[in-house]
Amino acid sequence: MRLTLTRYLLPSSHYVLLALLFFAGLQLAFWLHQWIVPLFAGLFVLMVIGILLVRIEEQGRFRIMQAILPILAVIGLTGFGLFLPPQLLQLYFISASLLLFWLLKHGAKMAYPTWNWTLSTIVFFLDTAALLGVRFHLYVPIIIILGGLLIISFLISLQALRRITPTVSEAILIALTIGIGLTQLAWTLQFLPLHYVVQAGILVAFYYVFFHLISVSYERPVRFKDIAEYALIGAAALGIILINARWR
Repeated sequence: MRLTLTRYLLPSSHYVLLALLFFAGLQLAFWLHQWIVPLFAGLFVLMVIGILLVRIEEQGRFRIMQAILPILAVIGLTGFGLFLPPQLLQLYFISASLLLFWLLKHGAKMAYPTWNWTLSTIVFFLDTAALLGVRFHLYVPIIIILGGLLIISFLISLQALRRITPTVSEAILIALTIGIGLTQLAWTLQFLPLHYVVQAGILVAFYYVFFHLISVSYERPVRFKDIAEYALIGAAALGIILINARWR
């Protein structure tokens, strides 16, 4: 019983090692503030190499497309931590490491599309919130932020859509359309006095509706009931976000 449980929780030691490396890298980078940029760069390079080595070790079952979400998760988890108060960092580091482990175990595998789509939504929020936070705090030119949002939206949509589309070219076209739509929405949100976390939440709500309506269309013809259902979910999410919104 104990052996079976251990194999289930820790099927591959490299997932644990990558998560522990990520945890240690976050601790070191936030501890040595004067070296935070080179330490973040080094941590990112090490994590990318580790994720790619996982693909090689699993002998083709872990494809390049499946490396997109873990890499974006490392970027989002690291960037979002920059804007958290110091008293929350330790808890955040532990949660971020566990999320990365779970993503490598389930979200990056072709056999678990539901886990991938759920974790994609979380990673999309973390990445967009981190990027919009840079704009909010450092006044980075909007064209740079919008370019980053387009890339993030495209890549996250691409790796998720590839699980349901018959060809890569079809996934690329749809992902690019979603990315452009979300980038235009992000540009519009810049004219409103909304906190960057609220803006990220709005983008996630629209991403959720767009992606799931598209995924339904590959299973069967989309009915009015489907549109109404997801529109209601999106409207409810937007209502909750705006009611609790922090305005600049």
